[in-house]
Amino acid sequence: MRLPLKGTDYFSKKVNAAYEKIEAQFLDAIKPAIEMKKSHAMLGDGTVTQTDTFDPQNVQTFYQRLTNGMDGWLSGGMSKSATEDLHRLFCQFNKDVGKYYVSGYFGIQFHALPYYKVDKRVIEVQKELAGIADGATALYGGIREKADKALSEELEKRGLASLEFNELFTKMFEDEKLADELDRKATAVESQFPEFQKMGEKKRALFIELNDLMIELYQTSAVPIDYNRLMQGEEGACTYFDIELIKGKKEIKRDPMFDAKKVTKQEGDRVASELEAVAKALKKAKS
Repeated sequence: MRLPLKGTDYFSKKVNAAYEKIEAQFLDAIKPAIEMKKSHAMLGDGTVTQTDTFDPQNVQTFYQRLTNGMDGWLSGGMSKSATEDLHRLFCQFNKDVGKYYVSGYFGIQFHALPYYKVDKRVIEVQKELAGIADGATALYGGIREKADKALSEELEKRGLASLEFNELFTKMFEDEKLADELDRKATAVESQFPEFQKMGEKKRALFIELNDLMIELYQTSAVPIDYNRLMQGEEGACTYFDIELIKGKKEIKRDPMFDAKKVTKQEGDRVASELEAVAKALKKAKS
């Protein structure tokens, strides 16, 4: 069962009160790690802008402090996930508390937005790429003219010059040797223009350099979100806890649909005490 429980019995009230402390402490503890700070970055058109960002490394450091303080809890370690620009950074814990298996999740969801470093080289590379594009366009006209002539001569020699495009395409599909020969002719023409190949190599090198000049800035909100809002892609800090009844001796099974009214006061107090210990660990882990 996922906290908070809907019942009004002793167990539900006890664990819900402890869980409220966890929610409050987690948000308070994670806030310093996701504090947004101003940063300068460059847009694709060369405009320098100021935007807010935080450092995910601070979140990982917080999770490590929390893990160190979660006595008796098994940690799943820190994990990351990403879908396009939407990222998650989270950690999970679990513990057997008597007959109950308690598991918890602490995470933040944020967006990673691409920018360029504030570096004049970004503009220089873009200008060089534009110059290559202009030069390649002009050169391509000459290459295409020669290639068309070479291919036409080859088709004429084979008696295929009068074929329509669709007919020629079918013929090439059926005749692998013909396709290979036409490709060889086109490649031979292109080899007569070594500057075209050099332009391609230079363009690839510039794109690699431009990619190295890119950075990511991270944006989130210091607001609590539940599991549903997490799944909907909202930014914020999310925590949730589940309690399951452990059944069986030889073959262990966990039942998430147990009757909270049947939990004894002693068992309820024990589970609630463990949850309150988590809230204390969160308070200690705050930077």
